[in-house]
This record gives sequence, structure tokens and C-alpha cells, in this order.
Amino acid sequence: MTHLLRVSTFLCISIYSIAATATPPDTILFNGKILTVDPQFSVAEAIAISDGRIVAVGTNTEVLELAASQTDQFDLEGHTVIPGLIDNHMHYMRGASRWRFEARIDGVTSRKKALNTISQKAKGLEPGQWVFVLGGWNEQQFSDAPGGFTTEELDAAAPANPVFIQKSYSKAYMNSLAEQELTQSKNDSSREGGQQNNFSNTQRRSNRSSSGRSQTGRSSSGRSGGARTIINQATTYVPSRSESERVEDIVLFNSVLNSHGLTTVYDVGRSTDGNFDPVKTLAEQDELTVRVFHSLRYRANNPIEVNEALTFIKSSEPRSNDDWFGLIGIGEHTYNPLHDSSMRVSIYGDDVWEQFQRIAVYAAEGGWHIHEHAMQDTTASRILDIAEALNKDHLMKDLRWTIAHCDLISNESINRAKELGLTIAVHNKTAKPAMDDRDSPPIALIEDSGIVWGLGSDSTVVSTINPFHSLWWVTSGKVFPNKKSIENTVSRQAALTAHTRNNAFLLFKENDLGSIEVGKWADLVILDRDYMTVPVDEIREIMPLQTIIRGEVVYDSKN
Repeated sequence: MTHLLRVSTFLCISIYSIAATATPPDTILFNGKILTVDPQFSVAEAIAISDGRIVAVGTNTEVLELAASQTDQFDLEGHTVIPGLIDNHMHYMRGASRWRFEARIDGVTSRKKALNTISQKAKGLEPGQWVFVLGGWNEQQFSDAPGGFTTEELDAAAPANPVFIQKSYSKAYMNSLAEQELTQSKNDSSREGGQQNNFSNTQRRSNRSSSGRSQTGRSSSGRSGGARTIINQATTYVPSRSESERVEDIVLFNSVLNSHGLTTVYDVGRSTDGNFDPVKTLAEQDELTVRVFHSLRYRANNPIEVNEALTFIKSSEPRSNDDWFGLIGIGEHTYNPLHDSSMRVSIYGDDVWEQFQRIAVYAAEGGWHIHEHAMQDTTASRILDIAEALNKDHLMKDLRWTIAHCDLISNESINRAKELGLTIAVHNKTAKPAMDDRDSPPIALIEDSGIVWGLGSDSTVVSTINPFHSLWWVTSGKVFPNKKSIENTVSRQAALTAHTRNNAFLLFKENDLGSIEVGKWADLVILDRDYMTVPVDEIREIMPLQTIIRGEVVYDSKN
């Protein structure tokens, strides 16, 4: 670990615990402001680590007394330390397969800077190679000039490279080269028997920014499915990767996650996102720098596929993982047609719920955890009906089923979920405009209910990947660039608990992860400023100085 620069002086501390150690610790970190995120949210000065686990937490004097000549001692010089951040809902394999080819503009609030990021990416490529921005942003986030990208400005940013920009799953922007290539590709397919594409859903749109700047952009509306069709076509240009290259992509993506303070993720994606072979390879070689857990991959789009899914579920074992990698449960779409949205009323017929319930019953009987997408309260309420019926024979407090997203969940549903022993997963919406005058999700109601809830990103397409953006969102109530979205926010303590200790509980890892307590793995993040005292709008700007997993530095801002 490198020496840290001195910043603010240490404030107050409270002793958490000192373990009786038979041998001196390997490492001691002292003179810090350590937010343990234990049940009392204790603050300590020092930590001792042996064999990757925490063996003491307390005052400088008490912990340093455990040192011997072979103990490495590192002065934190007043820096704040938090537990490694856990993301309870990420499309990890999808993000890893694409990140190398992207110009990410997550949380960038300057249009000029966003275009420069795209331009710099293009300059590092050969002419003709594609530049992608595959989500994590929205048109309203640019404070200097809101709105979609114009063909002309994208042409200027990358005159020799096709540029394709995806905004969630609803719109796409591209420069002339990208449009020409996509049109030619589709026409070639048409001549070979495919469907003709005339980009009828790609249209010129005009809007007036707050600065009065007229913007004419080439975008694709998602109302008729045009955006998804074009997005699917464009992403076929993401280069195919060999098995060894896929391992390299995982290493790169993990380094990005580490740079944001992430040490554990739960991938709730689909089989189309790619298999976990490269992650397994790194796990077997003890070279993972992020703990990667995932849901069971299967297809269930109709009753016939449900039959196949049930056979697959029966042959699999829930929560078959170690401390680094493996399977946890089912989700986020137990039955794929059950896929609601906060942007429209979604009412599903009994035929859809019947197939969902078939899998849910099978899952409960087999001891499976379910992590289910439910943005509308009508969806959450029906899931709760099923959970209540199953709870008579299969206790939900043991299965810990999770209702995910919860954008429009009601107070009644929150309390029903708590009573059953379910958990809630809330996901970052900073890359989405505020919906209306209703808090979405009702984060304060969720916190005040006492239910166990956790924070996740839902990255990389529909949201930013940075967990400090999520922490800023629920404590400030704002979305980018600085617009109020949630009136009733939660405390910094509650938010950090949701991104650490509570998420460990959601993943059945509460005995090993989520807080800085004796016996747990030494997954830590040393911050460049004090999370508890900086102005709330600076939370989104916090940067890790170092990220530590199992007592080993996996990210150092100086390197």
C-alpha cells in the first residue's frame, strides 16, 4: 500500500472490538476515520488484518499494541475508510463484454466534455472502427446544453469513425458513418432474404435547450420498437472476442469497478449476456479483484420454455458459490413476459401469472432465492400474494426473496414485504429524468419501514456504474445535472448501510462481507474526502484513493 497524503484531522471515535489474536496481525491501518457500518454505525481509528480477514477494530493505541516487527503498519492520515461497496443488481457480463469499446459519459454534466470523450476515444482507434456509448446517460444531464446529440456534432467529434450512442433502450443517436453502415448492412441482408430497413423510425427531432440552443438530432424512437431494432443491429458491430480476450475484458472491467470502490457485484442478467467462463477462470487462478455472484441463466418466454426451465432449476443447486464466485438465486425475470415499466401501466393476465407462479412454487420448494423485477405496485402486490401463500410452508425470511426496482411501490406493499421477511433492492435513477411529483422510488418510506433494503446500479445500460452517484441520489434526492427528483431522502448513514451491510444480507454474505467487523473479509475503500461531512452534492464526486480486497490493494489512484 502506498503512503497516503495528509488531509483533514481525525474527528471522534468509538471503540468497536478487539479480537484476542494468537499471532501478530499481518497489517495494521491506523489514524483513520473508519466507518465500520456495524449495527451501531461505530467509528474507529484502526484496523488489524491477518490472512485477509479483520482481526481487530478500535483505537490507534489498542490496535497498534497488537503489532510485531513483521507487521506492516500504514498511516491513513485521517482519511475516511468504508467497507467495500456491493452492487446488488448489475448486468456485469454484458458490461464487461462491451466496456473496452465504449466512450462512457456516466455522470458527465457538460455536453462539451461528453463530445470530447467521444472524440478522444475515436482518436485512439483506426479509421472505420466503431465508437460506442451503450447507455448510462440521458439527454437532460448536460447543464450547458441539454438534448440529444446531433448528426453534425457527432460527425465533427469522430469524422473517420462510426459513432453509435444508445440511451437506455428507448433512443439511439449516430453519426453519418454509422447510419450509412447500418443502412448498407440491412440492405445487404434484405437482398439475401432479410427484411428491408429504411430507418423509417429514425427521424429528425428538434428541441430547444434551456439556453435557447436549437438542436436537431438523429434519433430513433422506441415507441414502435424501432430503437431496440437499431440498437440490436448496431451492437452486432461490437467485436467478437476469443476466450483469452474475454478474460482480459473481465480484468479490465474489474479494474474499473475497483476504481469506483466496488468489491462485490450480483449479476442478474441473461444467458445472451455471455457465459461466466472467463470469471471462473480468474477465480480458479485466484486473480479476481471483484467478488462476482450471479443468478441462474435460463430462457422462459412461454409455457414450453417454463417446462425446460423447471428441469434446469431442479438440476441446479441454489447458493452454490464460494467467497469469490458463483450462483445465488433466480432473477431478475423469473418469467420473462412479466417485465413491467414505471413509464406505463402494466397489467398482466392470469396466464402470465400462472407461469410465474409455477416457477415460484418450484423455487420455494427447492430453497431458491428470487430477485424479481417489479417497478409497478400492481406487480409487487401480486408477487406478495404468491409469497404469502408459499410462506405457510416455505418461510420467506429464510428464502429472502427480493423485490427489485420498486419505483412505484406503495407503503402497504412495503409493510407486507417486511412482515413476510422479504427484502427490497433499489436501483440508481440518476440517468433518468424525474417522473412526476411523486417520490420514485419512495426511498424514505422504505427506510422508515425498517425493511432490509439495498442499493444497486442496474448498470451498465440504464444507469451509471458509479456507486457514489447512487449514494448522492438517495441522500440529495437529485438526478443529473442537479434536478430534484426525490423530496423525501434518507440519511448518509442509511444510504451507506444500504450499499454495504444490507447488500451483504441480500446476497447471504452477511457473515463475511458488508461491514468492518472482526472475522469478516478485509474489503475496504479509502476515500479522498469524508463521506459523512462533505456537502451532499459532493458525494457524487467522491473518489477512492485505494480499494482493498482481502487485505490486498487492488486499486491505487496513484498508479
